[in-house]
Amino acid sequence: MNKTTLRAIYPEAELHSYPATDHKYLSIPDHDGFLWISKAELSKKEIALLTILTDEAAPIVAGEHLWYQVLFQQKALEEKGRFRVIQLMLQTPKNFLEDVWQENIVGIFPETADFFFLTPEQAILVEKQAKHSLSKEELAGIFLALDDDFETVSRVFVGGFHESSDAFPALFEEEQDIFKEEVKRLKRTTVFGIADVALHYFTKEALAKSSLTRSMKEEWRIDDEMKEIIQALWTNQGNLSSTAKELFMHRNTLQYRLEKFQEQTGMQLKNTEDLILCYLLLTN
Repeated sequence: MNKTTLRAIYPEAELHSYPATDHKYLSIPDHDGFLWISKAELSKKEIALLTILTDEAAPIVAGEHLWYQVLFQQKALEEKGRFRVIQLMLQTPKNFLEDVWQENIVGIFPETADFFFLTPEQAILVEKQAKHSLSKEELAGIFLALDDDFETVSRVFVGGFHESSDAFPALFEEEQDIFKEEVKRLKRTTVFGIADVALHYFTKEALAKSSLTRSMKEEWRIDDEMKEIIQALWTNQGNLSSTAKELFMHRNTLQYRLEKFQEQTGMQLKNTEDLILCYLLLTN
């Protein structure tokens, strides 16, 4: 049973990014959040059936975790400092050793302020900024090793460090929206942050409305090999040697493909501005 079907059956249901803590509501986990259905609208049989079919997330997390209340229930944050929220999505094996995995996670982040699961597939880690907080690149290596050890598949969004002010929940909410949107696109990326998706996320609406960019895409008809080259060039910051190595391509072959693309489109991908434009066209 999916969210679309349930919304059709229960049109008064509301979609939220967190499970209901009010026992008057049944909250049904979904990849996009939680569907809240008022129990007053349900029969006892419906409540029992929906609970069984959806493996309803228990609402006890709110009572146990301060940061759950801060992020989702507008509780005032008294501790001063700078914090970041690391959002995780997990695919786990049947024999997943959750307790051992969680011990590893908390051990990796000595400045962990809080850690909890929203659903069996979604987790939140709040970290206080320290002198040597792990970089995104370091985290990528760590989660690669964890996935190998625990047979998991991790997708991780590393939020920015923000002051513990009243604005913190709103900043997290926007980061949560960005993660949900961009994780669908970056299928081969384990760990990413705002800098990796900013160009795409904040320009996609303008590009979608542009007749000019639509015309470019139609006229250029970029083939699959060229799409891969543009993506690799972007990842390697325009470095031809690194791009050729990643694509298992001779540097001269790469140079030839870039020259042919320039003849076709007028875009010189060794130029940063041209590469940015082509990357944006490719990802929108």
